[in-house]
Amino acid sequence: MAIKLTDLIAQVPREVETKVQRVRDDARSTLQDALRAECRLVMRTQEETEQRRQGAQVPVEVAAGHPLVLKNIEFPADIARILLLGRYRRPLEHARDCIPQLLKLRDNLRGLPEPDKWAPTGASELLLVGNWATQLLKVLNEHDPLKKVLLVSEDFLGVYEYDARDLFEDQQAVNRASIKLYWGVIGLVSQWLGCAVEDLAIVVLTHELAHAYTQLGADIEGRRWAAPAFARAATALKEGLAQYYTDRVLNRLERRYPGALKVFLRMLPSQPDAYRSHLPWIKKSSPEAVRRAMLEVRRRGEGKLEDFNKRLHVAQEDLGPQR
Repeated sequence: MAIKLTDLIAQVPREVETKVQRVRDDARSTLQDALRAECRLVMRTQEETEQRRQGAQVPVEVAAGHPLVLKNIEFPADIARILLLGRYRRPLEHARDCIPQLLKLRDNLRGLPEPDKWAPTGASELLLVGNWATQLLKVLNEHDPLKKVLLVSEDFLGVYEYDARDLFEDQQAVNRASIKLYWGVIGLVSQWLGCAVEDLAIVVLTHELAHAYTQLGADIEGRRWAAPAFARAATALKEGLAQYYTDRVLNRLERRYPGALKVFLRMLPSQPDAYRSHLPWIKKSSPEAVRRAMLEVRRRGEGKLEDFNKRLHVAQEDLGPQR
């Protein structure tokens, strides 16, 4: 009998909500400070401050439930085995990765007095454990439920919502926007990934805040990415920018949130191409070139990934080789 995704979400314990709320309350200001440092965009301009205007406001809601698009997703009955393996992903990875070192330790101990006392386990037995862990991880990756969900919905862990109904194209206007973090979905996917809820919540919050800053963040002239133009922009451009700054922020804060960066990198292979469009920028372009290209496409209302990549190439040429 098939198992509904919504039933799995409903089984996530309620304490996950508290964990996600704590991440929002404790980590948000740190993540926003890092985003401001990376993209040098602000939610409230100097002029707005002087005139006592609010600037951009992006409340973050920790929401129950899930996006409606997930309601019809089903898994085969034997998904229970895959979900069980997912909860043990980290121990399986540790077992696979530590076997070579344990074999070295065994060889060294066998060269000392009383080898049978200190290294009674045969090398073949250790290799069997490593091979077993490797095989289980292969099965887990081949039947990764995350890939199936991503085929249906990209924004299912959290979503950046904004009002694009207005027809204005004023790049200095501030539209209404908000962020939702779906705590039940975050709790379920953290089980699939074998990671801490808090680590995944930080990844999702960083990504959605990156959307907010790349769209609503004002440059030195007070210009923002007008909501109608942002709505028309290609998914690969919007998600690429959000992913790029998520990568930058999580690397910047790796010592504070080491697990979050690992989760972000672990998810990448399962995500759609649009969520990996930033990878060439990381390898070939400087942060200043990326920022310059972003400001130019925002200002000119260009929304194609090709537009951005052309401007990025020019910016990198002007700035010189990346160091």
